[in-house]
Amino acid sequence: MCSSDLTYPSIIIVPVMSRRLFLFAAFLAVLALARAQSADALPFSSPRVRHEVIAVIGGQLAAFRAGKLDAAYGFAATELRTQVPEAQFMQIVRSNYPEIWSNRSADFGVVRDNGDRATVAVKIKTATGEARYDYILLREGKLWRIGSVLRHQPKSDEPMRSE
Repeated sequence: MCSSDLTYPSIIIVPVMSRRLFLFAAFLAVLALARAQSADALPFSSPRVRHEVIAVIGGQLAAFRAGKLDAAYGFAATELRTQVPEAQFMQIVRSNYPEIWSNRSADFGVVRDNGDRATVAVKIKTATGEARYDYILLREGKLWRIGSVLRHQPKSDEPMRSE
């Protein structure tokens, strides 16, 4: 019997492929669920915290608009400022976050926090367009500071939710 005479019953191949497809789909579903749960893990912020968080982000954006780079750098969390010198921070923002660097205005989404960490999606507008960013702020004593900023790539039909 030559190798070309060998045939495999489709009943064996189909379940293997179906099982792999099922496992892959299940894996993707678990990832999506974990992401949704982590985003919703923080409770909605009180009006006071929402105001404080928005004031910090708005303050940094205003500092960039006014060219007050020292002030913009001052809104960053201590840990970030310890790791990244001011000149390097400015180069990172200018190169990787151009909408923040040249912002004109911003719209803020839902603010969530647990007392130590806050998150908010921000739509930043420039003269030529807009971009969305996810901000994470950290509480340092009585103040909120910007810990990280990540470009948010929503689906084109995903609306900006606000309170």
